[in-house]
Amino acid sequence: MNEQITHRRVALVTGANKGIGRGAAEQLAERGMTVLIGARDAGRGEEAAAALRAAGGDAHAITLDVTDPATVEAAASHVDER
Repeated sequence: MNEQITHRRVALVTGANKGIGRGAAEQLAERGMTVLIGARDAGRGEEAAAALRAAGGDAHAITLDVTDPATVEAAASHVDER
């Protein structure tokens, strides 16, 4: 049996719920990448991801505070699983 494996490019953008991070996430989604919206506030991250999905992008929120090793480890595990 010959299985076709497709690879989709994934970008994890920190601070992607606002400002420059949000702009970068929007541009990456427009280019067809799966975008993981890294945000300290889970609710704001999900709002940003929902907005990108509504615009046709593939976006998912991930809780991430780069100054908190626990959230960094959790984010890395999440990316590994996907």
